[in-house]
Amino acid sequence: MPWELFWIGVAYFMITGVLFCFSVLRFAQQRKRSGIVFIVAAVISAGLFLNYLYGNHI
Repeated sequence: MPWELFWIGVAYFMITGVLFCFSVLRFAQQRKRSGIVFIVAAVISAGLFLNYLYGNHI
């Protein structure tokens, strides 16, 4: 695995993790609609990374 791919993976993991943490915080604050929006954004972010990974490196 080249270092470039490693750092791209780290960046996507951090973005997805932050979005997921925000969704958990929103659910804890009883703000279900914005929590769902953050979960959907995390899923889209992970999907984009997997699409990039399989499309360009595997």
